[in-house]
Amino acid sequence: MNVQKVVGVLVAVLVVFWIIDSPTTAAGTVNAILGNLASAGQSIILFLRNLV
Repeated sequence: MNVQKVVGVLVAVLVVFWIIDSPTTAAGTVNAILGNLASAGQSIILFLRNLV
């Protein structure tokens, strides 16, 4: 097993543990990340619309 696979498995295990240990915090973090991605997408669309 190479190092990249080991690190990937460790990250996955830690994320699953974090979700099980504090589901409310994990859900809040995911919602914040998705909100930021949506905001960034809207900003890019607005920028592109203003170019034309």
